[in-house]
Amino acid sequence: MTSRAPAVLLGLDAADLGLIQRLGAGGTLPNIFGLLSRGCTGVIRGEAERFAGGVWPTFYTGQPVSRHGVYHNKLWRQEHMRCEIASAEWCSEPPFWERLRGSGRRVAVVDVPMTVARPTPMDGISLAGWGTHDVIARGSWPPTLWREIETSLGPSAMPPERFGSQTPHSLGRLAHELRMATSQIAEIGARLYRREAWDLFLLVFGATHRGGHYLRDLSQVNTRAISAGHRRALGEALGEVYRAVDAGVGRILELVPPNTRVLVFALHGMGPNTTWADRCADILARIMSGRPTGAPPRRGLIYAAKQAIPWQIARAVTTRIPPELQARLVPIWSARMFDWGTTRAFPLPMDHAGYVRINLRGREPRGIVAPDAYNALCDEIAEGFLGFRDAVSGQPIVRQVHRLDDLAPDGAPARDRLPDLVIEWAGVPTASAPVIRSERLGELNWRSPRLPSGRAGNHEPDGWFVATGPGIEAGAAAATHPIVDLVPTLYRWLDIEPDAGYPGRPIPELAG
Repeated sequence: MTSRAPAVLLGLDAADLGLIQRLGAGGTLPNIFGLLSRGCTGVIRGEAERFAGGVWPTFYTGQPVSRHGVYHNKLWRQEHMRCEIASAEWCSEPPFWERLRGSGRRVAVVDVPMTVARPTPMDGISLAGWGTHDVIARGSWPPTLWREIETSLGPSAMPPERFGSQTPHSLGRLAHELRMATSQIAEIGARLYRREAWDLFLLVFGATHRGGHYLRDLSQVNTRAISAGHRRALGEALGEVYRAVDAGVGRILELVPPNTRVLVFALHGMGPNTTWADRCADILARIMSGRPTGAPPRRGLIYAAKQAIPWQIARAVTTRIPPELQARLVPIWSARMFDWGTTRAFPLPMDHAGYVRINLRGREPRGIVAPDAYNALCDEIAEGFLGFRDAVSGQPIVRQVHRLDDLAPDGAPARDRLPDLVIEWAGVPTASAPVIRSERLGELNWRSPRLPSGRAGNHEPDGWFVATGPGIEAGAAAATHPIVDLVPTLYRWLDIEPDAGYPGRPIPELAG
């Protein structure tokens, strides 16, 4: 350790700044709200409207999605004509801490979401996939660290995501589990922090992400059969999760020496669920039928069988399957999603923006759309989405349809993995618009306003940060900065010249 100020970064995954400010103004969240009151604050702008799943890979690689290519845990691989769990074998942009190896800096990295590879040898320690909302790879460096933590504190307390319809009981259970998981990761963080004087200590709390999706409000559950007290407790459950996270932040900060630079941040936010990702496949099917009523593209046999399984049974099975086995199953069902001989366009896995892929001849091995018909088909699909409106208010449900050329220029390393069309929604809440209508394609009507995902909340595009420490002006307001500026800022804190390949620049208000 040298005389330079150490750096502590605490990520609050998808944390809602508005909720933090309301709870803080009410006298709770003393640690986070206290930092916001006295630190330098700013806005983080990423690509969350289009690639909500790409914000953490953009952070840890210091590169945009068009370069690293990770925007969801399941990505399309056209060479295999299927979806696969993201892997370092073909998502090769390394995290910044791997580039720090040999720099003389001692680094601890704990639970950064969406990392695509097990931790590799580094000058310090790393724990991946312990308590994150999004898990791709699990493991530790050194390899014995995972077992050491399990022996001491038990297995991970973060529950598997129970994607699908929710009940008051399931939400209450989730809130309790998230508080326990937060206490556990805070204890892990405190123990690891005390091991040595780190140059950089980075830890991410995942409960704010999972809680925001399911505990945001009670729009996705039937509360008529529960008491007013139970409803009130569920309505306050997300706040209790945030209080647990605030206590976890306090656990770490009480160990931090006075000369430390501290950055607490979220890369995107969380608000009411106004996305139509749950309905996107149905809308695309109507567009591809070209008629006010029509049959969707023919499903492959295995995929159709998977979709026919009741969600209660499917969820009971999938939450018990180890992640390694799930990774092997995804390519099996996704390779037979559709009858590729008749499917011109198809939806990709999504949970925020809508993703559509063209079955393009010459790119997809079983492609049927001729290259000279590509633009016309993209126009047809874009116009179809843009034509649907809420049947009651008349508001369009789509703000913009992004084309591949807008998302990644020719030659971008990840271009072939990205969707051809990304549907950016206009903010019309799906729960209040069970009927949408298009002049050309007619009406789509969902019997229940509740969503198949069970998610009451979804992402807001902007994140935020607050920083304190040497060279950082207390109470200052920084400008809006892209996610890619965070790694160069961190390099400046560590007195290292960033790699010329990083497109970002140090944030002036934090550069010291």
